[in-house]
Amino acid sequence: MRTLFNTAVMVTLTAAVWQAASIANAADATTFTITIRNVSAADTLKLPDGMAISAPIAPGVYAVIRGDALIFRPGQAADHTLESLAEDGDATALLTAVTGMNGVVAAEIFVPGLPLTVSAEPGDRLVFASMFVQSNDKFFAPEAQGIELFDGLNPISGDLSSKVLLWDAGTEEDEVPGIGPNQAPRQAGPNSGPDEHAVVRPADDGFAYPAVSDVVQLAILPLVASSEPDT
Repeated sequence: MRTLFNTAVMVTLTAAVWQAASIANAADATTFTITIRNVSAADTLKLPDGMAISAPIAPGVYAVIRGDALIFRPGQAADHTLESLAEDGDATALLTAVTGMNGVVAAEIFVPGLPLTVSAEPGDRLVFASMFVQSNDKFFAPEAQGIELFDGLNPISGDLSSKVLLWDAGTEEDEVPGIGPNQAPRQAGPNSGPDEHAVVRPADDGFAYPAVSDVVQLAILPLVASSEPDT
C-alpha cells in the first residue's frame, strides 16, 4: 500500500512539474508575423544585351529551429532536397527532410508575400530558403545558423532584409542569369544542365546579380497580447 501511495504521489508531483513547465514555456513563447516578399521591379535583373527583366523568387521552405539544427551546411555538397529547391524551385523534398530533423520546432512551405505566423521562444531561430528563379542553382537564405528571433529575452522586430544572402548550391554549372537555357524558366525539364560537383557557398561566380535588398524583403513583427481585461 505504501508503495502504491508513494507511486501515486510521485506521479502527481511529476504531472504538476510538467504542467508548471508547460505553462512557463507557453508564457515564454511569442507569436511572430513573418513576411518574405519579392520586391523586384520589372527591370531589376540587367541582361548583357542592355535589356532588363524582373527577378522572381520561388515558394520556399521556412523553419523555426533550435540547438544544432541546420537546413543546409556551407562548405559541404548539397543533398538532393536542396538541389531540387535551388535548381527547380521545388521545395517539397526539402520540407520533408526538414520536418524530420531534431531541433525543428515548426516548418512549412511559404509563398512570397503571404504572411506567416509562428510561435517561438528565446533561443529559437528562423531559417528559410527560396530559389532565385533566373539562375541555375542560386537561393536566398540567411546564414545557415539562422536569425535569432530574440535579443536576450526580447523578441526582435523590423526589417531584417540585411540578414538575407544569395547562396550557390554548387549543384549545376552556372550560366548568365536571366538567359541561361538550363535555368528554370527556359530548361527542358527539372534537373536539367551539367552538374557542377561543388559545395554550398555564398554566390560568387563572376556574373552580375541584383542586390539582395532589391529582390527580397524580410519583415518580422512580434504580436503583443492586449493588456486590456476581458469583458
